[in-house]
Amino acid sequence: MYSKYEPTAMELCYKYGPVAEKCAVVAWRSLNRLPLFPQVAQIAVPTAAFWSGKYNQMVGSAAEGGYAIALYLPLIPIERIGKVFDESIGEPIVSTNGGVMAY
Repeated sequence: MYSKYEPTAMELCYKYGPVAEKCAVVAWRSLNRLPLFPQVAQIAVPTAAFWSGKYNQMVGSAAEGGYAIALYLPLIPIERIGKVFDESIGEPIVSTNGGVMAY
């Protein structure tokens, strides 16, 4: 089953990954305009990054230890997530009505 669906899953990730990244950036910018959200994010984001790193380490250690299930667990792309949000600061975003919104 894995060999049958893996190419399709990779194609979908390649095709729709940039769209998902753009949507995540737009959502993050919108949430940052809400009252108190930036203060909560200052606490939640580093905590999420820390635990995501621990998860990635655990999966890597399990894969090195020979646990077959670890080969099927996805890693969280912490560096890629940070890069997407850093690069998008100041970049115009196209709104749903076709206009350009700059944040």
